[in-house]
Amino acid sequence: MTRRWPTYLCIVAFACGMAVRFHNALHAPLMRGYDAFAHFGYIWFLAEEGRVPPATAGWEFFQPPAYYAFMLAFWNGLPDVDALLRLRLGTAVLAVATVLPACLVLRICRRSFPDAPGVALLAAGLVLFLPVHLYSAAFLGNESLCAVLCSLALGALLWTLERETVARCIVLGITLGLAMLTKFTAVVVVAAAMGTLALRALRSGDWRGGLGRLAVVGVAMLLVCGWFYGRNLRDYGNPFQLSREQLFLSHIEDSQLQGRRGFLEYVLFDPVILYRPQWPRGLSLDNARPPDSPYSAMRESVPTGLYANTWFDGFGGFVLPRITDSELSRRAGQLLLTLGMVPTLLMLAGFVAGITRLRREGWNDTVVVMLLATLAMAGVVVLGTRSVPTHAAVKATYLMPISVAFAFWFALGFDLLRRLHPALGRIAASVCVLLAVVSGLVFSDGLLIGDVGASAREADAGTRNLHGMIYAAAGERERARDLFESSARDGSALAQENLADFALEENRLEEALDRMRLADAVQSSHGRRDNPAQRAYLDATLAEYANTQAVILYRLGRTDEAFAAVHRSLDLDPKIPEAHFNLGVLLLTQAARNNDAAAARPQLRQAREAFANALALDPAFREAQAMAGVAATLEGECTVGAATIRDAMIVRPGEHRAYPLLTGPGDHHGAARHRRRRIEDLPPPLQPAGRLRACEDGNG
Repeated sequence: MTRRWPTYLCIVAFACGMAVRFHNALHAPLMRGYDAFAHFGYIWFLAEEGRVPPATAGWEFFQPPAYYAFMLAFWNGLPDVDALLRLRLGTAVLAVATVLPACLVLRICRRSFPDAPGVALLAAGLVLFLPVHLYSAAFLGNESLCAVLCSLALGALLWTLERETVARCIVLGITLGLAMLTKFTAVVVVAAAMGTLALRALRSGDWRGGLGRLAVVGVAMLLVCGWFYGRNLRDYGNPFQLSREQLFLSHIEDSQLQGRRGFLEYVLFDPVILYRPQWPRGLSLDNARPPDSPYSAMRESVPTGLYANTWFDGFGGFVLPRITDSELSRRAGQLLLTLGMVPTLLMLAGFVAGITRLRREGWNDTVVVMLLATLAMAGVVVLGTRSVPTHAAVKATYLMPISVAFAFWFALGFDLLRRLHPALGRIAASVCVLLAVVSGLVFSDGLLIGDVGASAREADAGTRNLHGMIYAAAGERERARDLFESSARDGSALAQENLADFALEENRLEEALDRMRLADAVQSSHGRRDNPAQRAYLDATLAEYANTQAVILYRLGRTDEAFAAVHRSLDLDPKIPEAHFNLGVLLLTQAARNNDAAAARPQLRQAREAFANALALDPAFREAQAMAGVAATLEGECTVGAATIRDAMIVRPGEHRAYPLLTGPGDHHGAARHRRRRIEDLPPPLQPAGRLRACEDGNG
């Protein structure tokens, strides 16, 4: 029994870790995670379009596609299952898979500390019960898959270092490629792998063999992920293209609390976080800094934010109730953050011990790999937080790809402590076990702390509209309608817009118009104009609404009102191609009704200009090109017009519209179907095919 106790404890620990993850994935609010709806938007886009979206077309569309392809298998493969449940099932599978890094830690530490099975068990337990791992297991997003694949890549690297064969190098390259197809952050593991192989070649003097192995790994990796980064390089000149400069995202980040990113913000730590477990203390992520709250480099330091979100829900309100709303949540945060100091200090001690071991004893594969991975992650954290200085970007989930490295440093530090001070080692082990128990209880959704705030958010009008969007995407139209109607009754402009979309599709035009006007009024009264980005976003939304109203009014035959609506749209935001297109159609309609050819000519010229503007904004908008050809034929330029129409009708594989017309950009503040509508029910005299035939028959 004495010899088997580590095995029994290991089985229990892994079973509990998997149980908490599985429970959270199936029961936590689906829209709770960071940018959850934006991640769903990517899955929906893949389902509708069957292609990887352009990086700048949506909130999370810049992400590599591996996670979304994985989730698409559940979305498309279970068509008879409830839409939300499909997403939960995919999340649950990944949640359980996140125990794989703990398995790798167990293997590494057993080999590194063969005389101390307890060290390996504690290190694996750190990964199993680290709060950020437990609460993020329920998130809709690519962090968990990235953590799993990066851990497997580190394992493949250590396996390759045991015997550097071509086959093992290929396996390592494939694993790195899969990780890079999941999230940009995987570059830290690529850096660790390439750096370790290069340093080993330098140490051994085998430059030729070392370069050959690096080439094999690099080629295998690029064969897996190179197409994605090559596309970005071709289209944007940057393999790591983001979407932050786009209005749908920038208006959010520009309104969030900004921090400074100097030297002090990366080296200071605020000990008051142990008493007041909220980061940044006394400030809101979503609002400007209060005049009576001066900036503090210590209070707003990056290490403090990462620590708070690693061992607790430091932001507050994402997973647990805010500490200002729940005394139990506050006490849980105090306990977790205080207990978390022990493994954190052991990690730091292990990191120093690892560097010391390298200096004294020379090369050690495991220590070198973990050191390079840690340094690469530190560089990425500094680069990322400097380029995006919002406090909301200081997320502990970004560190998950190198959880194995953190666990190894912990094991090294704990082993050092138990050798130097056995009694302190036993105390530290007891603290870590208590920490694991508390973490499991606190972050088992609803078990110990019921998040009333999360439940309220799950039932609020905005979330109901998001759920309605998911059901609509799944084709469950009536379920979606019920959610939209419920959300609209509670004042959601987006829900009114979605109901207008349903009414328009069902040819209930007056209802569609009424709902769009109501949505317009609600947005106008509730929209934020706090800063230029917020004003621009509200104007862009109202411009979309005005453009849709113009389409409805045209179908109702109310041309003068349609003109007024489309002009309002262009005044609010001149960058909507469909608004220019609709203006052109209205001008053509007006010209076609004008019996005076001379009087109609200015309208035709204006129409051609409007279609040219639409095409300039989106060169793939071939309908605008075809209508420009129609306008040319109506002016008597049959040769030019017919050629333009023919060119517009050519099928161009690989050419796509810039805006995701059905899914939208994944912005939860703009969660509406079928924006960017254009007038489609053209009268026979304005249909491109008819005008082309007329020109070919000599009747143009």
